[in-house]
Amino acid sequence: MTGKAEESKQPAPDRLAIMLNMQSELQEKSFGTRVEDLTGEARIQFFKEMKLALQDELHEALDEMGWKIWASSKHWNEEAVKGELVDAWHFFMNLVIVSGMDPEELFERYLSKHNTNVSRQKEGYDGVSTKCHGCKRAMDDKAVLCHPYPNRPEYHCCHKGPQGDLDNGRLAS
Repeated sequence: MTGKAEESKQPAPDRLAIMLNMQSELQEKSFGTRVEDLTGEARIQFFKEMKLALQDELHEALDEMGWKIWASSKHWNEEAVKGELVDAWHFFMNLVIVSGMDPEELFERYLSKHNTNVSRQKEGYDGVSTKCHGCKRAMDDKAVLCHPYPNRPEYHCCHKGPQGDLDNGRLAS
């Protein structure tokens, strides 16, 4: 890439790759560390800091509108909201990078989750009945390791049932 005009003509997936690369380079130049190389506690700490920074930027965006039901102002400062969302995007990209995702994986995971959400809505998703009784995570999420035990729906691998703890699928008293 040689200039902004050339970059602005790239298809969206290439633009995402460009943004993630630019963000990675910014982190390395600013802090002397490649986010992609973080491991262990440093990786966890970085993730936590980026999550908190992202949350803060979203709060700042919320401050640019009259969202409080108890207040009369219903203002919308569009330019400031957009600016805060771009700030939030920087921190979200850091989370993507430290998670080890590239643009293709992010896109594929988005498509998969989108399809899950569409199916949930078609099936009348209530946000409760399909979640684990123990950890409260969605049982149809492929990343969730808890699951009901066959013939024992009151038990899930991540919590205690009425008879005691479950350990590797076996009831322990």
